Amino acid sequence: MSLPIEANAGHTDVSARRPVTAARARTLAAHATSATLDLPGDKDEHVVPAARVVESDGSLLLLVPGETAALVLTARDDLAAVLHLVDVAPVAVPHRVRAHCWIAGWLTIPTGDDAERAAARLAEVGNDPTASPRAGTVVRMEVGEVLVDDLWGAGHVEPEDYADAEPDPLAADEAELLQHLAVAHAEDLGRLASVAGAPACAERVAPVSLDRHGLRLRTGGPDRTCDIRFEFDTPVSTARELGGALRRLLHGAHGDA
Repeated sequence: MSLPIEANAGHTDVSARRPVTAARARTLAAHATSATLDLPGDKDEHVVPAARVVESDGSLLLLVPGETAALVLTARDDLAAVLHLVDVAPVAVPHRVRAHCWIAGWLTIPTGDDAERAAARLAEVGNDPTASPRAGTVVRMEVGEVLVDDLWGAGHVEPEDYADAEPDPLAADEAELLQHLAVAHAEDLGRLASVAGAPACAERVAPVSLDRHGLRLRTGGPDRTCDIRFEFDTPVSTARELGGALRRLLHGAHGDA
């Protein structure tokens, strides 16, 4: 994955604060912008699940077309498949794709009480009373292998580590938070990037990602694009903690300007 040049503007050891690969994979499994299910066969078959939910053990519930479920039902053994997740920055920036994640595993169809519970969980995803009911069949994907290629680099995740990891607590609200920062705090972000050493020729500064450990800005100029990472003093877990961490960052930029 081709990435912008990166600089660290924090005062901490980046390796100690960066989200671990397993946690990044769990976050992408739950919150990546899009997902495609690739199935084996004589012809390439790519299925876009209508909905997905990650279970506590890391397995995924997917709402797929009936013909895909039929393949699972008629397979002699559990049907192997690969879920390809793509995550895109929610604000307009160069190199907008932030991550790819591939989860390889096996598909089964829940039965009995498990099927009812799985269907109820998927029905809660993006629950919009004005939307038309989504057709499809629920399948479960047991995870066998995970690969991540994102802004931090590429890495392999063992199934046990993936199962034990927790998604980032800010991920569900990240898009809204970044859009708010881009619209309401553009000048503050520009000042923050300038204090951190962004090129004076940068045409734009935009927030590209946010997690419990810090904020990443992307600056664009005529010759290059550069990412600048700002680490929080301590990891945050709630909106209240995040608000305090962001205020300290932005007010620090005012004080250093």
